[in-house]
Amino acid sequence: MPSLWSNQDSEWLNHIQQIFPGDLELAMCAEPFPQQNQGLSSSNFQLKWEYIQNLWVLLAVWPGCPSDLAEPIMPLASSLHVWAMEKKLAIFYVQPFFDNFGCPPLLPCLIPTAPHGYSSNSQ
Repeated sequence: MPSLWSNQDSEWLNHIQQIFPGDLELAMCAEPFPQQNQGLSSSNFQLKWEYIQNLWVLLAVWPGCPSDLAEPIMPLASSLHVWAMEKKLAIFYVQPFFDNFGCPPLLPCLIPTAPHGYSSNSQ
């Protein structure tokens, strides 16, 4: 979307920053490693909703955006609706990214948990 990014002071840069939790820094080393799943990775769908909504703002204006992504998620949407929108957004995002860059994008993931019964103190 080069036409949207021609100005560094563009509101679109602000929208990008709003899909990442924490400070407005996009550098990995500027933030401490998260201790819990947050943002798009949050297991709490009410917290996740805000980040899904911010991602929707960015993707809804892309050429080829599917018509079923034309409407935003309502604030009181169910967890199933938020999950369904997240899935649709991810599918739509991955394909244009791959088409433009020739590789899949990195997507936010969950912080891994230790296997059951594993402890750093066990021998």
